Amino acid sequence: MPPIKAIRAGLPTLQIFAANTGVGKTIFSTALCRAAVRAPLSDLEKRRGKGADSADGNPIRKVFYLKPVQTGYPKDSDARHVQSYCPEAHARVLFTYEEPAGAHLTAVRENRMVTDQELLDATQLACDGAYRAAGGDPAMMLLETAGGVNSPVMSGTLQADAYRAFRHPTILIGDGNLGGVSTTLSAYESLILRGYDIVSILMFHSDKYLNHEAVQRNVDAGVTVYTFDFPPPMPQPQMLQEPSRHELMLDYTNMLLYYEKVDGVAGTVVAEALNKHEKRIEKLEGLGKQGESKLWWPFTQHQLVKNPTVIDSAYGDYYTTYTPGSSTECTVDSTAPAEGISKTQYDACASWWTQGLGHGNPRLSLATASAAGRYGHVIFPECVHEPAVDLADKLLASVGKGWASRVFYSDDGSTATEVALKAALRRAELDLALWRTDKGVVGPREGNKEVLEIIGIEGSYHGDTIGAMDASDPNVYNGKINWYSGRGLWFQPPTIVMKDGTYTLRIPESISIASETHTFETLDSLFSPDRDTSALATAYRSHITTTLQKAASQNRTFGALILEPILMGAGGMLFVDPLFQRTLINTVRSSPHHPPLPVIFDEVFVGLFRLGPSSPGVSWLGVTPDVACYAKSLTGGVVPLAATVVSERVFQAFVGDTKEDALLHGHSYSAHPVGCTVAVRALEEYERMGLGKKEVGFVWDEELVRQLSSLANVNWVVALGSVLAFEPQGTDTTPSRTAQSIVTYLRSTLFPSLASSIYARPLGGVVYIMASHVTSEKDAKGIMEALLDAVEKAREGAGAGEAACVV
Repeated sequence: MPPIKAIRAGLPTLQIFAANTGVGKTIFSTALCRAAVRAPLSDLEKRRGKGADSADGNPIRKVFYLKPVQTGYPKDSDARHVQSYCPEAHARVLFTYEEPAGAHLTAVRENRMVTDQELLDATQLACDGAYRAAGGDPAMMLLETAGGVNSPVMSGTLQADAYRAFRHPTILIGDGNLGGVSTTLSAYESLILRGYDIVSILMFHSDKYLNHEAVQRNVDAGVTVYTFDFPPPMPQPQMLQEPSRHELMLDYTNMLLYYEKVDGVAGTVVAEALNKHEKRIEKLEGLGKQGESKLWWPFTQHQLVKNPTVIDSAYGDYYTTYTPGSSTECTVDSTAPAEGISKTQYDACASWWTQGLGHGNPRLSLATASAAGRYGHVIFPECVHEPAVDLADKLLASVGKGWASRVFYSDDGSTATEVALKAALRRAELDLALWRTDKGVVGPREGNKEVLEIIGIEGSYHGDTIGAMDASDPNVYNGKINWYSGRGLWFQPPTIVMKDGTYTLRIPESISIASETHTFETLDSLFSPDRDTSALATAYRSHITTTLQKAASQNRTFGALILEPILMGAGGMLFVDPLFQRTLINTVRSSPHHPPLPVIFDEVFVGLFRLGPSSPGVSWLGVTPDVACYAKSLTGGVVPLAATVVSERVFQAFVGDTKEDALLHGHSYSAHPVGCTVAVRALEEYERMGLGKKEVGFVWDEELVRQLSSLANVNWVVALGSVLAFEPQGTDTTPSRTAQSIVTYLRSTLFPSLASSIYARPLGGVVYIMASHVTSEKDAKGIMEALLDAVEKAREGAGAGEAACVV
């Protein structure tokens, strides 16, 4: 599997798509090849220092033409046609089928199936060969597709999707015939929807239909529609016989004269394409430096960033990143290539834990466009729109099944938590007043506002807005914030790690238990409800009860319990003992020191199948909350949207006769139709994939996980669902340096098993990897092998650098 290098400064590459079959793709490709051979050098080519403009008509540029898929072969051969009229071009075809029909049909009928990956690999190898053959001289490459934009390739995948990983700049061949405006604009929009850059549109000129004028009015201003004269008709043989030699020679002569006639307009198209390529390269070369001088990155120490990662695009699980050439002023990287080039990087942080269905997912893109076209954005209070109701139905039937009745929409995980806290605390205030009346307990004086604290778990993170920060204990995220005043009681959690292939429970000293080792062979045994009657459960209950009694004796009053079920992400990927969390919930709810407190599940990170089930709290803890928060995977990683799901009892706390009694919280883009529509589609895709059916498990190769946990320089490993995290050994003062060295190695190394490097980020001293739901078993295994390699290199002392990022 060759690494994808979609962008090469020294090899401008154009993808030729068409509105339909039979609109002249190969004629236009031939004209462009002829023009590219002799088109004047661009400024970029001149700066590269090779080649020279020719005054005598000799070739000045090497031109490569590739037809990845050809049907109707050998009678029809587009590569042969190109070679006949542009002998200087290097023309070839990769996969051929005899029947002149769709590739998805001929592949089956002729029993020669080709997977999408095999098609990509063969195409990339051909591009690599062209680059080597160019030898640094001025060069250009054209890749001509078969049929229309949405014609299927051999696997049945639409062409626009099959080639999307390359995202080559595109020339669209339009249709000049009757009905061609519609097919051309539909093809144009299909490409734009998938993130392609359209360089120009070419079509045959028709005085009768003037399709080019209608098309030009309806495309972006930067896309020029060029027209070519129709080619001469092929001589018609008598009695439906094969053309005679004379007729073939006449056709060849007529076409040669035709190509000479259109050389001028073809040259203009090529010149524009070269100019746009140059501008694209210049933009990419300088993007990193521009970002450093103008942007303020979240969770990042700017002084420690040496070379920002320039992301040109993303597709599936992979980024296409660009590395400037060493000859530019835009890089200080001594290992940079001689000229700019792109590479793929596996998105190992799932773009901050949002990716579920892969970047550039066409189904989600279409849903986004549909909602934007139907609604844009519309105001939400007192209004109803279909996507908001549809999404509420799905959430209440899944994560809220059996306990929730309402959904409140906001922007992100942090704001979802803010809403949850406001909702839970209002419910608690009302319950507390009734409870005190019933118990005869004296509350605060009328007019004095009582501060309700929350109960939580040490090391938690619920967001970075002020209220959400106050719901966490003091930590690196809130420690230097002036307004932070943690308002809570936080329990030290027992955590589970794998070491030497065995799950081990680490119990904090604050919990009194006989000094015995608690180990588990399988995840199933960890989640077993049989543990509820164990001595450990009794110890947990005693510890929690004693702690709550002490707090009550200090006159502390609580209003909610908030926790991240099972896995605490930003706190360091801490796998909390599910028995402890279940015991905490049940003990807090039954405590005699206050009425049953509302329980908040912060499932922004872990929810919606990240760990396995849609709601790990409900499925694995075996309890239901009063409020739950969702974001990140909710829209499949396309647009921001969050949902706070609540019980009817919590909602009723805000029902009253005055507006002041309502939940006075909201955002300008609350329940924006685009986000709700995409979320509905994402949830439908998760359902279609059958996610959540396997309650306990993970996507990673279990043997390789155990192997990683057995390495001497790895303290522990956590693998759950799509998450894999481990703590490498490091000194007590610089644990993050070791993690950063591993991350640096992952980012900079091309791993053959992936044909890619890996974009990872550390969490302090922890290295984590997060797969999407579309990550293949092969890629997951390749990532594990890469991690084993990186940890070995860390043991040998490879890599260095302070951590610029903390999450």
